[in-house]
Amino acid sequence: MKISNDSNTFIKTELKSEIKNYAVCAAILVFLGLFSLVCTVRSNITLIKISATVSMVTGLCVLVFGFVYYSKRQNALKNYIENFAFGVEDAAKAAVLSFPDPIVIISDDGIIEWYNKRFSVLCKKDSLFGTDIHELFPAIRIETFIEDKIPVQDFTYDGRDYILTGTVSETIQDETQKTLIGISFEDISDITNLQKQVDDKKTVVCVAIIDNYDEVLKETPNSNHGVLVGDIERCISLWVDKGGGIYRRYERDKFVILFEAARFEVLYKEKFTILNDVKEINQQNKIPVTLSIGVSNAADDIKENDRIALAALDMALGRGGDQAVMKTENGYTFFGAKSLGVEKTTKVKARIVANRLCELIDKSSNVIIMGHKGADYDSFGAAVGLFHAVTDRNKKAYIAMDKVHNNVDGILPDILMHREYAEGIVGFDKASLAVESNTLIIIVDTHRESMVEYSDLLKYTDNIALIDHHRRSEDFMDNTILTYHEPYASSTCEMVTEILQYMECSQELSVYEAEAMYCGIYMDTKAFRFKTGARTFEAAAYLRKAGVDPVRVHMLFRNDISMYIQKSKVISNAKIYRNNIAIAVCEEQSKNLQLVVAQAADDLLNIKGVEASFVLAAVGSKIIISGRSLGAVNVQVILEKLGGGGHITIAGAQLENNNLEIAEMKLHNAIDEALFE
Repeated sequence: MKISNDSNTFIKTELKSEIKNYAVCAAILVFLGLFSLVCTVRSNITLIKISATVSMVTGLCVLVFGFVYYSKRQNALKNYIENFAFGVEDAAKAAVLSFPDPIVIISDDGIIEWYNKRFSVLCKKDSLFGTDIHELFPAIRIETFIEDKIPVQDFTYDGRDYILTGTVSETIQDETQKTLIGISFEDISDITNLQKQVDDKKTVVCVAIIDNYDEVLKETPNSNHGVLVGDIERCISLWVDKGGGIYRRYERDKFVILFEAARFEVLYKEKFTILNDVKEINQQNKIPVTLSIGVSNAADDIKENDRIALAALDMALGRGGDQAVMKTENGYTFFGAKSLGVEKTTKVKARIVANRLCELIDKSSNVIIMGHKGADYDSFGAAVGLFHAVTDRNKKAYIAMDKVHNNVDGILPDILMHREYAEGIVGFDKASLAVESNTLIIIVDTHRESMVEYSDLLKYTDNIALIDHHRRSEDFMDNTILTYHEPYASSTCEMVTEILQYMECSQELSVYEAEAMYCGIYMDTKAFRFKTGARTFEAAAYLRKAGVDPVRVHMLFRNDISMYIQKSKVISNAKIYRNNIAIAVCEEQSKNLQLVVAQAADDLLNIKGVEASFVLAAVGSKIIISGRSLGAVNVQVILEKLGGGGHITIAGAQLENNNLEIAEMKLHNAIDEALFE
C-alpha cells in the first residue's frame, strides 16, 4: 500500500526526536577522536594515538547504528500506519453502513454512486446503483446542495418529515475530476408532530361587529327588533358551535369569539359562511345585516392575538365591512366583501375630525397638503378645500403637486389665475424648503405612502393627518396623528365638504374653490351614478349654494371628436370574459389616454349583460388598468391581486415592465382567482 505524503510527514516527525539523540552522541565521539588525533600529532604519544583511534571508531559505529535504526524504525512505523489505516477504513465503512439515518452519495447529475442499508429501506428498493435520484424523490433539488453555503432542505416522503443535509466533495476517478454529494436524511417526524399538536391547541381570537346595527334597526319595525337581534345572535352561536368555540357579547353589536386552531380549520375552509348567513335574516328589515370579523392566530399568546384581531377588524371596516380579515404569519387573508358599504347617517365623526383638525392647524407652523401621484379631480379638489380652511385660520398653506403630470387640466389653469394658489401650489423643491419639524402635512385621497405625491417629505415631520375614502389596503399608513378614513363616502371631496361645514370658516368658499370640490365628487361618482348616498347629495347641495354651476362642470368634461373616436375603437374591440365581464385593450397612444381608458370602462357597463369592465393601455413602461362594476363583481378585490386598489365599483392598477398581452393574461388569472374564492 502506498503511503500518502501526509503519512510520510507524520513518520518523519515521529522519528525526528529519536534520530536527534543518536546524532548528538555520534558527533561528540567523533569530535573527541579528532581532538585526540591532533594531540597525538603534537606529542607523539602512542597511548593517545590508541585512545583517539578508539574514539573515532566508536563514534563511527554509533553513527552507523543510528542510520540503521532510523531505517528499521521508519519501516516499522509505515507498517503500523498501514495496518491502522486498514482498521480505520473498515471501522468507518462499518459505521457508515450501520448509521441510523439514510445516507446516499450521488454525482452532480443525480446518479446514485453509493448508499447505506437505511437508504435502501427508505426507498423500499434494492440495487439502486446508477439510478437517478429524481426518479425516487422528484422534490430533491441538487443545485441547493452545490450552491448554498448551508445546504439543508425540508423533505417529506411517505408521511414522514426529513431534513436533508448535503456535503459536497471533489474526487479524481480515471484521471477525471468528479463532484460527489453526500446526503443524509434526518427523520424529524416526531418533532413536527409534536409541533403540530402545540399549534392545534393555539387559541384563535375573533372579534366580530355588526356593521350596520343602528341602520338595520332603524329600517326594521319596532316590534321585530328583539327577534332580529335574537336571530343575529343565533346565527353567530350556530357558527361558533360548528367550530367548537365559545363567544361572548360584550357590547350590543360586538362579540369576542375563541377557537382552538385545529377546530377552527373547518370554518376557515368554508370561508366564513357566517357572512352570508346573517344577510339572509329577514325580519322585515329593509337593509340586510352585515358582519365584519377580525381574526388572528399569528401570535403565540392570546393577548397579542387579541390585539392583532382588533387591527384586522379595523382593516375589515376600513375596506367597507361585510368581510372577514385574518392575520396569519404570512400576512392578511380576506373573505367576503361582496356587498356595497352602507352609508352612515350620522355626521358626528365629521364634526370631531373638524375640531381636531382645527387644533392641529393652529399648533403648526405651516401646512402642506398632498394628494396621490398623478393628481385627479378628487385629490386636487380636496386639497383646494383644505387650502381654503388653513388660510382662513391665518396659517401659511401649500399644495404640493406636479403641475405638469396630472389629470386636472380642466380646472388647474383657472385655479392658478388666483394669486394665493399661484404661490401656494408648489413642486417638490419649494415644498422641501417649506417643511419643518412643526409642519402639518395633510394627505388626501390615498392612504398608501408609496402613492403619495412626494413621500420623501413625510420623513421631516411626525405631524401627519390622513383623509381618504378608498377601501383599506395592507400598507395603510399608521403613523398619523389624525386619521379620517371613511370607505362609505363617495369621494374625499365629500368628506372635506362636510369638514368645512363644521370648521366655521370666516370666509365663504369662492366659486372656483367650490367648483374644484364639486368636480371631485362628480368624477368619483361618474356624474352621481355610482356610490352615492344622501350625504353625497347634501355635500353637492352645499357646494351648489356656494355658486357651483352644474352645467359648467358638465361642460368641463366634454370630449373632443378624437377622444370619442379613440374611445369608440376601444369599446368596439372589447371581448366578453366569463359571460359578464368586458375586457378591452387600448393600443393607440394619445395625450389624454388615462381619461380615455376610464371613460371606456364606464361606457362598457352600458352593454346589456355586462356587470364589470376592464380597460388596459400602455403608458410608457407601465400598463394601466381601469376597472368598473355595477356591484355584483368586486373589481377592487380583483385589481388588488395585481397591486392596485379602489372600491367595489371603481378600481385601478398599474403593472411595471409588462406588455399588453402579458397584462391581459395576468388580469384573466386575477379574475379567475377572485371568482374562485
